[in-house]
Amino acid sequence: MFVKRRIQQKILEYLKEKGEATDKELLEIIGKEFSISYTDLLKILMYLEIEGYIEVKLLKDSFNIVQKTASKRRIL
Repeated sequence: MFVKRRIQQKILEYLKEKGEATDKELLEIIGKEFSISYTDLLKILMYLEIEGYIEVKLLKDSFNIVQKTASKRRIL
């Protein structure tokens, strides 16, 4: 559970800095620090979207653009 929270925080920090990213880009960035599968990353992204932290938009070729929402909520 603790690792999941750290991954969520890392994603949110990256998006705050960069503004947006593809799912593949996030997997590459997160994969440098954590051992995570693409499926597990998608589950975390789905959770963050449901909770209102991010917005996921589908593009052609099944690439997702992940954008930080204007929500002021914090993880923890």
